[in-house]
Amino acid sequence: MSLSDALAKAWSLGAEKTLSFVDFDGPAQELTYAEFSAQVGETAQRLQALGAGPGTVVAVLAPTSLELCRGIAAIWSIGATLTVLPTPSRLSNLESYLMETLAKLASSQAGLMLGEGDMVAGFADMLSIPVLSWEQLQQGDALTLVSAEPGVEAALIQFSSGTTRDPQPILLSQAALLTNARAVLAQFPGGAEQHSCVSWLPLYHDMGLIGFFLMPMLAPGNLTLMGPEVFVARPSLWLETISLRRATTSSAPNFALAYCADRITESQMEGLDLSCWTIAMVGAETVRPTTLRRFAQRFRTAGFSERAFSPVYGLAEATLAVTFSPLGEGLKTLSYDFESLASRGVFAPGWAESPSLGRPLEGIELEVRGEDGQVFEAGRLGELFVKSPSIFSGYLGEGEPGRLDAEGWLRTGDMGFLHQGELHLYGRRRDILLIDGRNHDPNLVEGGVELLSSLRRCCAFTHDHGPDRDGLILVCEVGNDYSGDGQPLRDQILAAARTHGGLVPQELVLVKSGSLPVTSSGKLRRHEAAEKYAAGQLELWNDERQSRPV
Repeated sequence: MSLSDALAKAWSLGAEKTLSFVDFDGPAQELTYAEFSAQVGETAQRLQALGAGPGTVVAVLAPTSLELCRGIAAIWSIGATLTVLPTPSRLSNLESYLMETLAKLASSQAGLMLGEGDMVAGFADMLSIPVLSWEQLQQGDALTLVSAEPGVEAALIQFSSGTTRDPQPILLSQAALLTNARAVLAQFPGGAEQHSCVSWLPLYHDMGLIGFFLMPMLAPGNLTLMGPEVFVARPSLWLETISLRRATTSSAPNFALAYCADRITESQMEGLDLSCWTIAMVGAETVRPTTLRRFAQRFRTAGFSERAFSPVYGLAEATLAVTFSPLGEGLKTLSYDFESLASRGVFAPGWAESPSLGRPLEGIELEVRGEDGQVFEAGRLGELFVKSPSIFSGYLGEGEPGRLDAEGWLRTGDMGFLHQGELHLYGRRRDILLIDGRNHDPNLVEGGVELLSSLRRCCAFTHDHGPDRDGLILVCEVGNDYSGDGQPLRDQILAAARTHGGLVPQELVLVKSGSLPVTSSGKLRRHEAAEKYAAGQLELWNDERQSRPV
């Protein structure tokens, strides 16, 4: 069955289920899947009239809205290839954003650009392809599209996160999307159609687009969407919408849970009833048990249960999901010996805590391998390799070499180990800190330091990224509301680094909020941060003239 046929069948079966949208002021639009299907059909006809179809790459740039969802579904319904581009945030460097967007348009081989009028208008004079606003498309206000030459064969071009290198255009087939979606939906108790979703995750990110747009559409259940900019401005609105819509399912990365626990006031919690929220998947970045417990404690009076948490693991090259924690069982952690794992790469019981990210989904194989390719037994730390029917078709263009072997195994670039069949992650291979002959996950020290309320974000790296790298550097963003002195803050950071990571940094740099480079989905670009540090390009906090050795 094609993706178009699967969506059409789902909309027919769930014709009376609803797709709703929330803006800064609350509920904004609502329509049934029957009404949405009819609108998608009209938009699809306009795209086909322009010459779009299989082989055409359509790039879409717009905030979360009915227009964006209608455009995405219409592109898939005509068999064209979709790529959704990140929208600029209020903290974006517009020059850098423009260059990154132009690079993605070029590497995706886009033949048409669609989107919000004020966002796409500026690209019209820069590109040789048609650039149309939603209004122009609806009015048929265009001339010709791309040539009819054969183009890209894929349902989706999803860009990699870009944490360790430039974002890569990942080709995902219709079969990969459907296979991964069905494996995830099969996890839902009582059938996925019995559940309803609320999501603010951006639709240019795989977790938002595939996990919380395509999958609920295929179920189908009631779906309510809001933009990430709405969540950032009013995090309480996310929880209010879950309560109001009686949603069973919503998801968030670790930072969003901490953001809610810190920002939502007691008065904003009045009237909240989160007892309906039984499935809270946590992924897309490092899962920190302390954050999950703090969120659960904060919103327990509003009916939230810690059993709702389901930590997961996945990556864009595997379409989305690889492992899943059992739904309804909550956070499960493992206590391990930090020294044994860091120095010998072997699990042993101890005091450090690692969250389980669950077991591989049906049809997915997961192996842990050493540098020589040897498959490790349970409890050995190594690089993760995944084999799955939803593995990507490859990169468009040159891409990153050596990710897929002849047998179809994907080299993930992530480090971890298996314990009783469950996955425990230990950071990105390229980000691991080699200090005094021991391998340290930077997430451990960063997570411990970020527990300090005066800090916004922390980044850990070493002087040299070669084989002899050593000497830890911590760069910490100071929150805009912190008005204290630097030295007490430094003392607190050093204590947290020793307690949570067992490390003492050689240098500690305090920078202004928003100074550290991040991806479009908010993940740290550690290597770019190291380069900016070396070049003296970080914006220091409180006019500090230089980093001070510890």
